[in-house]
Amino acid sequence: MEAIDCSTTLTSTTAAALKVAGIVAVGRYLGYETQGWSKSLSPDELSVIQASGLSVFLIWESNPTTAGYFSYSKGVSDAQIALEEAAYLGAPNSTAIYFAVDFDAQASDMTAIIEYFSGVRDGLKGQYLVGAYGSYSVLQALQASSYAPDKYWQTYAWSNGMIFSGNDIYQYQNDVTLEGIAVDLDTIQYNSGCWPEIGCNNVFANLVIYEVGPDVKAAQYLADYLKAPTVSTENVTPELLACATKKYKVGGPAYPGAQLISGSDRYETMNEVLKFMGI
Repeated sequence: MEAIDCSTTLTSTTAAALKVAGIVAVGRYLGYETQGWSKSLSPDELSVIQASGLSVFLIWESNPTTAGYFSYSKGVSDAQIALEEAAYLGAPNSTAIYFAVDFDAQASDMTAIIEYFSGVRDGLKGQYLVGAYGSYSVLQALQASSYAPDKYWQTYAWSNGMIFSGNDIYQYQNDVTLEGIAVDLDTIQYNSGCWPEIGCNNVFANLVIYEVGPDVKAAQYLADYLKAPTVSTENVTPELLACATKKYKVGGPAYPGAQLISGSDRYETMNEVLKFMGI
């Protein structure tokens, strides 16, 4: 399947054109809330992309272009910012965040890169999947380490024609103009950590999550209003979360990646649901 990654903000027109051109997913950068980068994904653009029927894969890339960038502490700090950004966008915790190694890393650089990804895993605290972008040798080294990522995105650059067997995404050409925008071209596999996940048999707009107890009725009211399925917290699966564009948690504590609608008791929770519905 064909995908792209780009630093250009997509509009409804360009997103729709990419969909018609056979693209199934778009790689876009985190950083809108905390960094204000022009290349980064905003909530409005996310809505446009997903409304066009495209999935998104999330990228964190500051300036990882020399070996000196990489350390355990830098991995932790990058992951903490990326975690905040992904939560701000409402990404489900089944989503991968791809952290970049964007240079021709040599054997002597691998220790620092592996330590960086150790920090990334600790910084994400299990809330999102760890994705790695880099050359064949980088991905080989990471896979063999004690801190192997969950998902792999190989670039053809610096790979000397070798293909990493564990690829979820493979970037095979840079700096191409497609539908009027500059993009890199990729192939992408099912279950690559996209949002919504590629391969979902039933992608739906909304999902209502609740805890078994007094807030069930409020959750059912919201689900009827949104025409959405409901699921209890004890029955939520990563696959189900990945197939929903937006998630809502009714009552009780917050749920990662979901908008919380809750009050101090069942009556206040119902009032909050009714307010959300405009009643």
